[in-house]
Amino acid sequence: MRLNFVFKILMLINLVLLIFQLILMGTFWEFYRYPFLNLMAPVIAFVNMVFFVFWVIKFKWPFILFIFSVLIGFKEWGKLYKFPNNAIPVSNGIKVMSFNVRLFNSYQWIDAKEVPKSIENFIQKESPDLVCLQEYSKEFSPKFKNYPYRYVKSSKKNGQNGLCILSKYKLFNTRYIDFEKSNNSAIYADFFYKMDTVRVYNVHLESLSINLKDTLFTQKHSQKFVERIQSVIQKQQLQIGQFEEIDQKNKYPTIICTDLNNNAFSQPYNRLKNNRQDTFTLSGDGLGATYKLAYFPFRIDFIFTDSKFNVINFTTHDLKLSDHKPISALMEWK
Repeated sequence: MRLNFVFKILMLINLVLLIFQLILMGTFWEFYRYPFLNLMAPVIAFVNMVFFVFWVIKFKWPFILFIFSVLIGFKEWGKLYKFPNNAIPVSNGIKVMSFNVRLFNSYQWIDAKEVPKSIENFIQKESPDLVCLQEYSKEFSPKFKNYPYRYVKSSKKNGQNGLCILSKYKLFNTRYIDFEKSNNSAIYADFFYKMDTVRVYNVHLESLSINLKDTLFTQKHSQKFVERIQSVIQKQQLQIGQFEEIDQKNKYPTIICTDLNNNAFSQPYNRLKNNRQDTFTLSGDGLGATYKLAYFPFRIDFIFTDSKFNVINFTTHDLKLSDHKPISALMEWK
């Protein structure tokens, strides 16, 4: 069980990364001075899990460090991973889905035929009461005949990239939130549910636009990369500020569907979530990853609900009809 010199160096690196991870996850305090690092928290957590497996295989005591870190930051780990909940939902409620449909494959990103029809069939099969679609295209959208009520808005005039709320409930008091100097935006609508008024938001924050050409392995490229990410996250903060200005006047229980383009350890997440419930942390399963960023799975799509709702079930659907996976939550009044 004693450690040689190399193992001692590895243990020190592991210990530093574990402490760093707990800080970025907000276990001790909210740390947002370097937003890019918060984005990388799941990656650091993965490295620490690899260390844990390594120590277990080598039968060395530092595996205890990982267990100890999980116990300290157990609440924050719940944002990253949830153990399977085998309970069968026994209550009917309102089912909400959020899905970035990537313009219904209008640019043929996916080598598949009739993607719009496949998306329509999937939604028809799942039969949610409300559907919030991001990167919605009027031109390529299927009919969605099962949804008599809808609110559609392009993010820019005559643009194809927009947002849509499909509903089985009659929508009223619809409104568009135009994010300044951006191709992204938000919309909302109110509806009646069991004699109460509920508001649903569909929010699409600024994209990080990370691609495979981005790298951190040279000083020149890494500096530009980090600066660009920091700039995007600052823009996300301004967009949430616009959202908050609208929502401060809202008196109704709220559901927020969002492609956050950021993770659960970011300041945009905490601001948008506010005092609401993250439906994944209550009833999710596994990593809940909805998007692969440079091949690494991230959870960047969320459904937040007012505390007046009891979250019965949450599902991340394993569907390959977009670069995002759809998510859905079943909820009912408490």
